[in-house]
Amino acid sequence: MAVRRTRSESLPARGIAVGAVLLLLSPLAACRDETTASPRATAKELASSAPSGNSSAGVPSSPSVPSGAGSPTPAETPGQGATDPAPGGSTSKKPKVLQGGGFASAVPGSDAPDRKVDVGPQYAVSEGLDIKEVERLVKAVEKIAKEQRVGQPLATVGSVAGAVGTFSYRWFADGSVQPDPSWVAANIRTEAVPILGNVTGHKVLFPQLRGALNEVVARGLADQIDPSQFGGCYVPRFIAHDPSKGLSLHTWGIAVDLNVPGNQRGTFGQMNRDVVAIFKKWGFAWGGDWSYTDPMHFELNRIVRAR
Repeated sequence: MAVRRTRSESLPARGIAVGAVLLLLSPLAACRDETTASPRATAKELASSAPSGNSSAGVPSSPSVPSGAGSPTPAETPGQGATDPAPGGSTSKKPKVLQGGGFASAVPGSDAPDRKVDVGPQYAVSEGLDIKEVERLVKAVEKIAKEQRVGQPLATVGSVAGAVGTFSYRWFADGSVQPDPSWVAANIRTEAVPILGNVTGHKVLFPQLRGALNEVVARGLADQIDPSQFGGCYVPRFIAHDPSKGLSLHTWGIAVDLNVPGNQRGTFGQMNRDVVAIFKKWGFAWGGDWSYTDPMHFELNRIVRAR
């Protein structure tokens, strides 16, 4: 929800509008470098008081990661919508221009609401289909079913929205977002996971991300995920950096981008489909199923646990 100052027709109406803005932004008073603006503060004064950060990475300055959380948030790589420069790119810092604030009352269902129905693994068959080929396909499907039973079966135990919480936030001209530091401190963590190493994300993400990656390793597929091509997890911003598109699930730290260079938006992608199946088993939706594909992107869409 974007908040901007509007011109009221009367002084009382103007007072109500200003009061609403101040009330909305008040939970963020703990932000470092936050300045106290009077009701008559101009847009230029607000902009000059906004905390500086790396606008090219779309990541807020240090208050967005709690103390003790570990390494800084990884910069997002190309391919996640209209995304930012890859890690190792420009590091020049530019002041961010504060645009307003909002309140994330519920986690969006997806970074792509037009996700297609997942029909599962598909296999091509020749025109001259014979019984031997049918038997081969049946064995292939049986093999997948057997591999999917590795480890314990999973049960859905709650909604993502209920698990990740809500927060107020400030947003900036570059499309980046700065969530309430108290929500960040309570929920965002940096933890070590298989294959990828240290990842910064929501605490509810890690059991399922770790479960999926452990299964990837157990099934001999670890070489199908390149840790040097990891595109990040907690990257607070709007989808494609566009406020009209809503908050990305990266803002909650519940989405990861894997093998970025070979899995750009709008392509079939090179993501190993057995890896995709494992992530789906562990409660992730895959961007490769969307009508405008994003095969690098995996987002948490249900909470599961081993039983």
